[in-house]
Amino acid sequence: MGMNSDPIKPVENRNSKGQFTPGNNANPNGRPKAGTSIAERIRAALSEDDWTAIIAKATEQAMAGDKAARDFLLDRTEGKPNQKIDITEHDPDEVIEI
Repeated sequence: MGMNSDPIKPVENRNSKGQFTPGNNANPNGRPKAGTSIAERIRAALSEDDWTAIIAKATEQAMAGDKAARDFLLDRTEGKPNQKIDITEHDPDEVIEI
């Protein structure tokens, strides 16, 4: 079936360009306060002893051959490896279909 022919209804508090009018915004409550991200919650929930136990367990698992545990430890100590990206040049007269 074709596109809907009903006119677009105007949104309250917006001008003809769809922008919010002065004094109105999309997030009236503002940015969430600190401490709401998952990473911040995890940091707050785990003590230094907890982290020590987690690292010890990951080390034990890595030594037993667990690839995920080994990657976990390596990524956090050596960083993730650089990835190489090959870019191929195209003839400027050539049309590339996407």
